[in-house]
Amino acid sequence: MAESNRREFLVNLILGLSVIPGFAWAARHVLRYLVPPKSQRTTEVLLTRLSDLPVGSGREFKGVLGNDLIAARLPSGDVRVFSSICTHLGCHIQWDQVAGNFLCPCHLGRFDTEGKVLAGPPPTPLPSFAVRVSGNDVYVTVPVKEG
Repeated sequence: MAESNRREFLVNLILGLSVIPGFAWAARHVLRYLVPPKSQRTTEVLLTRLSDLPVGSGREFKGVLGNDLIAARLPSGDVRVFSSICTHLGCHIQWDQVAGNFLCPCHLGRFDTEGKVLAGPPPTPLPSFAVRVSGNDVYVTVPVKEG
């Protein structure tokens, strides 16, 4: 009798431990569609002047309303702004002027001027930000982060 109760208990325990993660996974995905994401407030800020960002160069900007950014002025004259935080392990990326792309020095991840992964371990592209150039001023639209 005791052997039967112990066996039944162990079977129920194993079954319960294998089913619970499945319910948690399903609930997470169902809730994603039932609960809308919090809208994030954004604002446009003056980032730099074109004269301070020569063609072919890049520059990092830390703490722009809580965002760490990197801007590059391409040979075409276009300005691109991305998060300066690598999508692999959170290291700060830098502009590689010789290669004309972004480099993460921690694990040699590379991103092109569209933010797409070129090489290395980064799993996703760099988050990008809308840029507006007005005269000599470069404006960027960023999320307002609390804290």
